[in-house]
Amino acid sequence: MVALAIIPAAVFVGLAFTLNAFSPDTESPFGGHAEYIALTGAIVMLFVALAAPELLIPDREEGVLAVYSSRPMTASDYILARAGALFAVIAGFFLIPNLLMYVGFAALDSRGLGSALIGNLDELIKIIAVMTAYILGYGAPALLISTYAKRTGVAAGIYLAVMFGSVAFAEAFQQIDFTGARFGTLLSILQHPEVVREWVFDKTPTAAPTAVGFDPWTSAVVIAAVAVLTGYLMHRRYRSEL
Repeated sequence: MVALAIIPAAVFVGLAFTLNAFSPDTESPFGGHAEYIALTGAIVMLFVALAAPELLIPDREEGVLAVYSSRPMTASDYILARAGALFAVIAGFFLIPNLLMYVGFAALDSRGLGSALIGNLDELIKIIAVMTAYILGYGAPALLISTYAKRTGVAAGIYLAVMFGSVAFAEAFQQIDFTGARFGTLLSILQHPEVVREWVFDKTPTAAPTAVGFDPWTSAVVIAAVAVLTGYLMHRRYRSEL
């Protein structure tokens, strides 16, 4: 899956070496970094659906937690290790191809590699900020579901159903005309990282939460709130076993 995220970026840089007029923002079929992150996000969601359950469920169902509990390991240690492993791989999905594009096109810049890297540093900061939103926005719900599910396949199915179903619920609330209905659009877990992406890259978000008047930063708050809630519930769940 990582290869699927890297190959298009490598192609874009290769085209730049071949075609002097090639620009990732104008001639690429995937656009710039914002559009490329959107493409990668779809791959990441599928990966998270499969990986998160495998990180947590087998340990509980096969009695591995009992082995861990015999060693000086706390619930916090276990959660940080498992979540850290998942988040590190997700970061790789986003960073590797985008860094390849960032460095590759800087090397071809007429200002020179060093000047281009420094001059475009704001793009790198944006990539990291949006990557964080996707890591927490996609990773936290998967970890939360996997904390309570008993089968990996069931957990993956529930995760995908929740992610896509949240968009349907949000769009339904978007059409309801009564006071307070707009808050239902905040249930759109799948769209919050997308809103942050559009916001950070100075584009106009079109997802349900912003369509009903919420500022883009609201999506960042929701992502953080879900992540904190996930951490609390995971710690509560594993505290009695470790």
